Order: sequence, then structure tokens, then C-alpha cells
Amino acid sequence: MLLFVCSGNTCRSPMCEGYMRHMFEQAGMNDIKVVSAGTSAGLGQPASQGSIGALKRCGVDISAHRSRPLDAELLNEADMIVAMTSSHKLRIGAISAEALKKTSLLMDYAGGGDVADPYGGNQEIYFGCFDEMKFALDNLFLEIYRENKKKN
Repeated sequence: MLLFVCSGNTCRSPMCEGYMRHMFEQAGMNDIKVVSAGTSAGLGQPASQGSIGALKRCGVDISAHRSRPLDAELLNEADMIVAMTSSHKLRIGAISAEALKKTSLLMDYAGGGDVADPYGGNQEIYFGCFDEMKFALDNLFLEIYRENKKKN
């Protein structure tokens, strides 16, 4: 299982989850489960309209997404955890030190840094956020794709 982590699980991590699930489906890799959660998330909130709009440009519908809080069970179940910021990574470590061994930052796949939170921004801010993440997500997808091909 691939787990994406952000703050409220309504903006960045749902975009990552939806896009990566779409990429895996397109590649016939339906055996890889993709989920997301938030370090400060409530339960059951929909994805933000900005996030829905940003993914719609790629032909991906995340309107059915509902937020979930990050917990130890999710961290233990995940094979790979991808956080949006270093503070999310710290929170992951506070919940489960063991989980840090399988945690990276999304932007580690595109030169490093944190992904700024688009929450409260206009649609252009969400487009920019997704465009920033997309390069890293594509690189992450290629890494997982290659690893999967080696196993099979």
C-alpha cells in the first residue's frame, strides 16, 4: 500500500492519491492500493473544490474522496509513505518511529523541498500546486513501476 500524507487530507494528498491511482490503473497495476490521510484531518470531509478542479484537467475524478485522520494502523499497513512536508514526516515519526524507515517526502522525487499547502487559495493556486507535485509523482510512479517489473 502507498500512503500519501498531508495536513487536512482535502487538498494535496487526495490529489496525489487520485493521480497515482489513475497512473497505476493506466499501467495495469491494479494490485497496488493507494490511500491518503492527514495529520490534522477530520473524518469524512470531501476533497476541496480546488483539488477536484486541478485533477479534472487530467481526467481524474476525486469528487468521491473523503478525508481520514492518520493513525498508527495506516502507517503500519503501508509499504511506502510519502509526506508533503518535513513537518508531516516528523508527525509520522511521532506516531511510529518504525514508519520513518519507509517514509519519504514527495519532492525528494523532484529535487527536494516541501509542497506548499494550497488550502484557501483560488483555482490557479491549486493548478500550480498540482503542477509542482506532478513531476515528482511521475518520477515516483516510474520508480514503483520499475520495481514492480523486477518482481514480476
